[in-house]
Amino acid sequence: CDQLETTPTKGALLKRDITRVLTPGTVLEEGMLSARRNNWLAAVVVEPAQGQQPLRWGLASADVSTGDVLVMERNGSDALHQQLAQLEASELLWAAADDAAEGQPAWCPERLRLSPMARTPFSAPQAEQALKTHYNLASLDGLGLQELPLALRAFGGLLHYVNDTQPLEEETRVPLDVPRIVHSGDALVLDAQTRRNLELTTTQRDGQLQGSLLWAIDHTLTAMGGRCLRRWLEAPLMDLKEILLRQTVVSLLVQQRPLRQALRRLLQPMGDLERLAGRAGAGHAGARDLVAIADGLERLPQLSARLKNSLEHWPHGLDALLNTNPTLSDLARQIRHALVDTPPLSLSEGGLIHDGVDPLLDGLRNQLDDQQAWLTEQERLERERSGNSNLRLQHHRTFGYFLAVSKAKASSVPDHWIRRQTLANEERFITPELKEREGRIFQLRARACQREYELFCQLREQVGLMAAPIREAARAIASLDALVALGDTAATRGWCAPELSDGRSIRIESGRHPVVEQLLVETSFTPNDLHLGGGTDLIVLTGPNASGKSCYLRQIGVIQLLAQIGSWVPASSAQIGLADRIFTRVGAVDDLAAGQSTFMVEMAETANILHHATERSLVLLDEIGRGTATFDGLSIAWAVSEHLAGELRARTVFATHYHELNNLAEQCSNVANFQVMVEETGDDLVFLHHVQAGGASRSYGIEAARLAGVPQPVVQRARQVLDQLAA
Repeated sequence: CDQLETTPTKGALLKRDITRVLTPGTVLEEGMLSARRNNWLAAVVVEPAQGQQPLRWGLASADVSTGDVLVMERNGSDALHQQLAQLEASELLWAAADDAAEGQPAWCPERLRLSPMARTPFSAPQAEQALKTHYNLASLDGLGLQELPLALRAFGGLLHYVNDTQPLEEETRVPLDVPRIVHSGDALVLDAQTRRNLELTTTQRDGQLQGSLLWAIDHTLTAMGGRCLRRWLEAPLMDLKEILLRQTVVSLLVQQRPLRQALRRLLQPMGDLERLAGRAGAGHAGARDLVAIADGLERLPQLSARLKNSLEHWPHGLDALLNTNPTLSDLARQIRHALVDTPPLSLSEGGLIHDGVDPLLDGLRNQLDDQQAWLTEQERLERERSGNSNLRLQHHRTFGYFLAVSKAKASSVPDHWIRRQTLANEERFITPELKEREGRIFQLRARACQREYELFCQLREQVGLMAAPIREAARAIASLDALVALGDTAATRGWCAPELSDGRSIRIESGRHPVVEQLLVETSFTPNDLHLGGGTDLIVLTGPNASGKSCYLRQIGVIQLLAQIGSWVPASSAQIGLADRIFTRVGAVDDLAAGQSTFMVEMAETANILHHATERSLVLLDEIGRGTATFDGLSIAWAVSEHLAGELRARTVFATHYHELNNLAEQCSNVANFQVMVEETGDDLVFLHHVQAGGASRSYGIEAARLAGVPQPVVQRARQVLDQLAA
């Protein structure tokens, strides 16, 4: 709520009103946002399943702070659930049906903040009008949303909500980009389980960034670069040409260390141009925000000069850097000309604008200088008249101008002085002449401050009108920052450039897990190879607990994912065929909220894999069937493995303790057995963490229990029981 007038109507209170509504999805203030991740506001329109037709939905998501807008339309409740879980929107708007049951619908993840709304803003006519008004269009044909009616309606409702929370003048409306349509097949599909198991952005144990893949590779220097790298990790590419373009830039930066370091020096002081431009467009930017924009824009020609002549072909996202928009340089000069280098935080107390910018402001400042000269002269005269050489003429924010003398001299001041305030060590006085001058000075100062504010608002409006080209340049800077970070990671960690193809073969020599390798201090990481998809479609991996099977599975998925964002990978060499999806099933998790046991969760995730995996998919399974009786579990594991290798021919690594599965290789030519090696010396067991061909004949479970600290009598009894069972 804000005060809307400075002088009230006669006999009335000052007018106040709601000028803005703050919600989790519409925050613009820097201190209320996570700098290195997008703050998504999403809206969904759902058409229930009818007969044989599945549930249909349209989803629009916008980051109000950066202007990014994504729209998509798909089928299926599970697909919507997975998409919302991936998006992690801070707020979800829903056009709830009139007969909708209370509580969260099945397609909405439990932790998501759901805001049901009236259906009217989500109707087709209202949505179309909202888009036309916001983008100042006569027709929506140019947006390409005609074939996505549900997504269009969702975006219309989202726009209505954003404008409702920001009831400002039209020229300061929150700037949003034209919506980008996300088509099926644009990105590698990663379901929620895979994201959790591969620990892409948070750890599985405690949900922290430290220990995740993003933490291990994020050497970006700007907030917008950090957000860009996170988006790349969450949506790896499927377009081989675009992947290779990114990889080419990363390779150049690895090989040319001086170029990489020069770019990092230019990027390091960059402000968050995406969000700064958004605040300027919405009328919320301060003077320091505009100075930060000028700082960033002035670096564009320097970045362009460093990049030109380095490569013949660059990824499309860097166009705005290679061909710098001259109007942005003009805008930076205009900001520098108008604003002082270090402006104050307050916009209403002056000190913002340089001299020589505005004749009216200069005139007011000249008059203030004259008044200051009078004050200096008046202080001299009063010292002479009072005979007090220590007299001081001072100013206080509340009490105005006054003459200050010590307690000892207070009794001998001239008669025309008027006592204003008594302090412990001094007395303060005013004179009629000083009081009159004070009124003039305050009036002049108020007019000067008001003029500075008017000039600043005009400048902020001009910057806001340039929000779109500023953000285009910002996204190019973000892409470059992400590429430089990947190049720096590859160069300092000894990674290699993978050979990519549209084939199915995956050959990794001396592959490593980038997070585990970084966290190891006293020991070095044991690298391992993988040959999959070229004659062998399924690997049965056996070995004891805690020997490194899960780490091996995860590092394969991480290397595949890194390759498809255009990065180098932690290996000595790699030939990688692109995957359409990565599936993982690692670890035991209860879903108590849904009333599902560990085994039911395991089976549900396995069912999802079997329904959606293709021969281009990468499937990483650990301990399928362990949550039930031995023979039941073995039967399920055998049938799942057989189906993956036979019907689906999906590229699969299946880690298990069921040694009987080694017999599958004798029946299927595209199945191979591998084991994680251990060294047994008497009662001692040493995990070598090395994977080699052949199947293990023992699980060493009792030895692992002993190493974990199980009491010796229990271990001894377990060995006796095992001998009896084996007999």
